[in-house]
Amino acid sequence: MSHYPDSSNRDTDSTPGGNLPTETATLTPPAQKQRREKKTIAVGLGLLIILGGAVWGGRQLFLKNSNPSAVAQSQGSQPTPVKLEKLQASTLINSSEFVGTLEAKERVILRPETEGRVSEILVESGEQVEAGTPVIQLSPERSQAELNRARADVEAARSAVQTARSELAARQADVNNAQSEVNLQNEEYRRAQFLVQEGAQAQQALDRVERDRANALSQLEAAEKQVDAAKSRLEQAKAELKRAQAQVEVIQEDLQDTRVLSSIKGTIGDIRIELGEYLQAGDEIAAISQNNILELNLRIPVEQADRLEKRLPVELMTPNRNQSLLTGQINFIAPQVDTGAQSVLAKAVFPNNGKLKDDQLVRAKVIWKKQSGVLIPTTAVSRLSGQTFAFVAQSSKKQGQLIAKQKPVELGPIQGNSYQVISGLKPGETLITSGIINLSDGDPIKPQQQGKAKNQSAITN
Repeated sequence: MSHYPDSSNRDTDSTPGGNLPTETATLTPPAQKQRREKKTIAVGLGLLIILGGAVWGGRQLFLKNSNPSAVAQSQGSQPTPVKLEKLQASTLINSSEFVGTLEAKERVILRPETEGRVSEILVESGEQVEAGTPVIQLSPERSQAELNRARADVEAARSAVQTARSELAARQADVNNAQSEVNLQNEEYRRAQFLVQEGAQAQQALDRVERDRANALSQLEAAEKQVDAAKSRLEQAKAELKRAQAQVEVIQEDLQDTRVLSSIKGTIGDIRIELGEYLQAGDEIAAISQNNILELNLRIPVEQADRLEKRLPVELMTPNRNQSLLTGQINFIAPQVDTGAQSVLAKAVFPNNGKLKDDQLVRAKVIWKKQSGVLIPTTAVSRLSGQTFAFVAQSSKKQGQLIAKQKPVELGPIQGNSYQVISGLKPGETLITSGIINLSDGDPIKPQQQGKAKNQSAITN
């Protein structure tokens, strides 16, 4: 029995560089967990470094935007290029805008004066007509034959008047003859009476003369009554003539009223009737208007009514652009307030340039007051904590160096594309109109190339 170990077992256990047992060739589970934890920590540290860099960069950007002067200092106080504008005295306009209605200064509504059926429409809507132009024709209820008969009655009545006048003249001649006979009998009576008194003639002769005188007086009285009767017949004939003439006029008017005529020169509006339609007297047919002169009706609130004055300028504004189209004047102010709307009616007259229409709604600006002042572009205004500022260019102590001077300003309403300046600026100052977002009070500036010579002279002068 050998006392040495088994050689095959030795070779297996001590093979140089030989295969290790299975449990020594792979990592154990605790080692794998430790390796994963180290990798996670490294990734987390990288993310923290990136996030910290982003926070630092954002802070630097914020500081740059919030303190432009500090940035300028860090850049060596480089001048900011700006545009300059020398302020001039301008006209400041104090105005209010309203919406009003235009109305033709001269406009009439065509209406028939008699009833009837529309037999003919003689014009078209929008047509230009002269005064007296026929517009529509109605079927007449009266005929031409009726008019002819009425005219015949007038002629008969006129003939009767002439006959009555002739008869009156004859009766007046009878009166004259009877009066002459009475005068003659009176003379005979006085002569016979004298002779009887003197005894030269018998009483019977006086009685005969007295009887003849009485007959003459009776004939005179009868003739005078005939004259009165003739006068009465003449008056009746005249009255009949007037009635016949009036009847002719009525029939003529009825015939004429069936044709509706334009009463003025102008443009026919929308014709609101149709052929064959039956119209009553007073029904509306169409409007005729002259648009060469237009009247603007404005409703001014009572709060502003005390500012109204005749001859105040009024501007008509374009619908889409804030530009003046026409200028007129207030020519009427109502003496009373519209209780419903609590407004006062004011009117202004405008010459029509051909672009305005009757009944058109328009924007209108009432100019209350004009005065001298300063206007600055809206782009030249900056705001901070509710306060408005503007920058002006000033010369610094350093020769040839311009700086931006920030000045608080009080602004009025916008006029066009500019603000009215109530206080803070005056004519002659040089306004900075661009680049103000990057400016702070005291920052150096330089005029942009296109306006450099002009703006530099504005500063030095």
